[in-house]
Amino acid sequence: MPAPAETAVHPALPADLRTPALVLTDEPDPAPAAEGVTVCGVGTRPPRDGGWASVTLALADETALRRTVSALPPLGRARSLAVVLRSAVSPVALVPRPEWPALRELDVRTVDGSAVTRVELAKGVPVADVLVELARATGSGAVAGHGGLVAAPGLGLGLPAVADVVTDDVPASLVTVPPAEPSTILAVDPVPVPTGAGLDVGPLDEAVLGPWGSAAPATRPAVDLDPSWRPTAALVASLRDVEAVRVAWPAPERLVAALALAGVPLQPLGPVPEASRPLLGDALADLLDPGAPPVDREVRSVLLARAAHDTHAVPAWRERVGARAGVRVATAPSVSVVLTCGPDGVDQARAQLARQVGVDVEVVEPGATPAGDVVLATDASGWWGPEVLADLLRARRSSGADVVEMPAEVVHVQAIGTTVRRRLATQEYVAGPDVSAGLAGLVLVDRALAGLGPGEIRASGATTYRTHGLAHVARLRGHEHLPALLRRELVVAQWRGLRLGPLVEPGAGGAS
Repeated sequence: MPAPAETAVHPALPADLRTPALVLTDEPDPAPAAEGVTVCGVGTRPPRDGGWASVTLALADETALRRTVSALPPLGRARSLAVVLRSAVSPVALVPRPEWPALRELDVRTVDGSAVTRVELAKGVPVADVLVELARATGSGAVAGHGGLVAAPGLGLGLPAVADVVTDDVPASLVTVPPAEPSTILAVDPVPVPTGAGLDVGPLDEAVLGPWGSAAPATRPAVDLDPSWRPTAALVASLRDVEAVRVAWPAPERLVAALALAGVPLQPLGPVPEASRPLLGDALADLLDPGAPPVDREVRSVLLARAAHDTHAVPAWRERVGARAGVRVATAPSVSVVLTCGPDGVDQARAQLARQVGVDVEVVEPGATPAGDVVLATDASGWWGPEVLADLLRARRSSGADVVEMPAEVVHVQAIGTTVRRRLATQEYVAGPDVSAGLAGLVLVDRALAGLGPGEIRASGATTYRTHGLAHVARLRGHEHLPALLRRELVVAQWRGLRLGPLVEPGAGGAS
């Protein structure tokens, strides 16, 4: 057995690395290597393509890990691997693939805010395969698609020196330096993109910087944005309970966009500078204008996340790169909506669907086979905002869930002329769609799950993410379920008459 190294190259690294050991790091000034340990920057090629007893990645955070594994250099096979993240919300777990040899040891822990994962297998496996699985575990498991783009050097994005790749698999959407050799992760040719293309802020990894947790109530007052903050999952988690983050300009546009993408409520202290507007995009810049219409904290969180997702998240960023480079890129999944209403409700249902923006919809009558990648069955009884389907697709993309629910959080009780807001957990992963009597939210499922009931969806092992419920108002007819709905502990707010809210808007269709 190779002798273990006597000292580590970083305080959080294991002291007993199997040698010869390779450590790939993005630290600008790593500690001197111990005997038998080779330390390389992640943007450089190691002195040899394999033959390592152990391989370790020592990186800044989850996003750095996901970028790095998208364009690894040749690393050969090894049976001892480790990942160390200097900042992380939680340890990096690993689910071994069935084709791998037996797992001898798995050490997963946190050390003073850093995350350490050590993997020991019975035999050597391709290093890249294990590191990719670890990277996937740090995000939401965002939906895989049709690959990504590789851009030629020269964009000047201000990102780490590592080759930055934007792919659907382990996200990143840009490679400033093509991989040393073809990989199973990246299988496309470099695409030259003009410099100064207004792409400097993205790509932002929505699978790491997602809105989960953004529905947490504020328990602390507003804080000022610190320009030295780095946009990480740990930073977002630390800001979930603040009333708002005050933004004074100048401020790093990438940081501002990342916090918006995560649904952190931002409060501008002055107008967005003209130089920052094209970097942020008009939609996000308009929301950060002090003269923007006032909305409550949760609505502001949704609006900011929408604008940042549609401009700076991986899919939108890649689409803009492709448009400028003149190449085709992966598009959003197609949507089939199955109308389950009777003849009297068809016109209202179609009116709700006609209002939807940013989504191509196939309307399917009961009994027909939906052709879309994802399916929503609905009688559309209630009132929809124009971005209901777009919100469901955004949540599906960032969460990576098989099922996405927009719950019946706001309900108009027609029998007593009252609108209530129910106490429901939102913007988080749940065991399955809500099954409250008499009420049904809007549930978007992968086509393979279409037609299954909530119990069958749970039994299938599908993952479910519940996004916000503020973009539609459900309708409850009759009196049968009133006692359960109006229990005091289940009602957050109550209004006389029909109250649609700013994300639904007046004139959404249907009678009150």
